Amino acid sequence: MNMTVMGAKLSPVKKTISIILALLVMAPASAMGSGDKFSDSQTGLTYSVYKPSNTLGLKATKFSLLTCQPGEEEWIFVQYGGTMRYLQIMQTMAGVKCSDPGLSKYLKSVLVNGIKAKVYAYCDPTQISAAAFKRCGTEDIARVGGYLLYTTQAIKPYSATEIQVQGFGGITYAQLVAVAKGLKTVKASGKPVARVLPPVMIDPLTTTDVSVRVGNSIVLTVTDPAKWSAEVITPGIVEFVPGGDQGGFITNPAFRALSAGATTVKLVNSDNPTKVYQLEITVNQ
Repeated sequence: MNMTVMGAKLSPVKKTISIILALLVMAPASAMGSGDKFSDSQTGLTYSVYKPSNTLGLKATKFSLLTCQPGEEEWIFVQYGGTMRYLQIMQTMAGVKCSDPGLSKYLKSVLVNGIKAKVYAYCDPTQISAAAFKRCGTEDIARVGGYLLYTTQAIKPYSATEIQVQGFGGITYAQLVAVAKGLKTVKASGKPVARVLPPVMIDPLTTTDVSVRVGNSIVLTVTDPAKWSAEVITPGIVEFVPGGDQGGFITNPAFRALSAGATTVKLVNSDNPTKVYQLEITVNQ
């Protein structure tokens, strides 16, 4: 039987695969199937997952684990209510941007369980007068919608979480605060599974800087994997893994992120050893 990888049909005698196939083994965030989607998600995520105890009487209509930027974990999107009046709660790894709230006005900050949350109203300066935008306040959230945005404290063994609680269709500022204060951490529905983040794929001919997390990998998308070598200027930040024939399959050259920090790496292709490609790598916790 023939095997297809990345759109190319491969021979059963000599299968050529990218290192990405080995790295893309991820524990599904809802693998346990307990019936509680929040607890199931916590099984596969490394940041704390929060479940609302107050949904303003609205029933859950959507729960999704959505893809974030390359190399980052999924983020949680939950909606309660219908199409006119509804509440939405988004959760991501702290410090990782997975979505854009859109045009809004920052109003003030408020304490949510001891944590400072920023308050925004969806007053769009492109749709209203400058005077109306200036008057926009917390009382307008019930009319135009708004949200709270804050980052929780890290609770071992999990990382901190960025949470956005927003409402539309008559949901007030006070109700948003009440919902946020009612968010509680959940227990994983099963034993947490070791998780491998998807690798970040880059073209060394065009990419000059890249950021990853500890434990992640950077895969070089090149056509001649065995011809590439690298010099890591600051040891201990990343480790170079040469590409080439591994005795039955071919892997792309890659870097493993070992510890937080930043380093420059110099890449050379043996076909043109005088040409040096410089890559700046930042590794975050």
